[in-house]
Amino acid sequence: MSELPPDALFKPDHPMANRRSVSLEALSRLPLVLLDLPLSREYFLSLFQNRDLRPRIVERTPHIMTVRSMVANGFGFGLLNIPSLNEKAPDGKTLRYVPLSGKHRPMVLGLATARSERKSRVLAEFEKHCRNSIHARHVPGMAILKSRKTGVK
Repeated sequence: MSELPPDALFKPDHPMANRRSVSLEALSRLPLVLLDLPLSREYFLSLFQNRDLRPRIVERTPHIMTVRSMVANGFGFGLLNIPSLNEKAPDGKTLRYVPLSGKHRPMVLGLATARSERKSRVLAEFEKHCRNSIHARHVPGMAILKSRKTGVK
């Protein structure tokens, strides 16, 4: 398993884009472009609710690329757990990820399999590949930020 904590996403000239971290209290006053998928929506809103805060949602979209594009074009900030290897929005504008200050429940990336007395060779090899390929500093296809404290179990 790999734990992916939440990050705020900003356009590079945003006043908070170059901070080491940003608080939910500060973010609650800014316009939020919310990734509006069932589990994502509940997860990101719970971050604020756990601190008795209410975010200023200005736009909702079920598409990560739309969140990235809107943030890059100054519509607000975004929240994501999965930093892309590509630091640019679809239109080519640059984005910045800033970790949230404090402790927050991370998104957990793992592999679930059915219990059985015997695993197939294919499944056993796939599990082995995952264990060898995914670790705290590397998740294939994702950028792991240097300032991020990720854990793999």
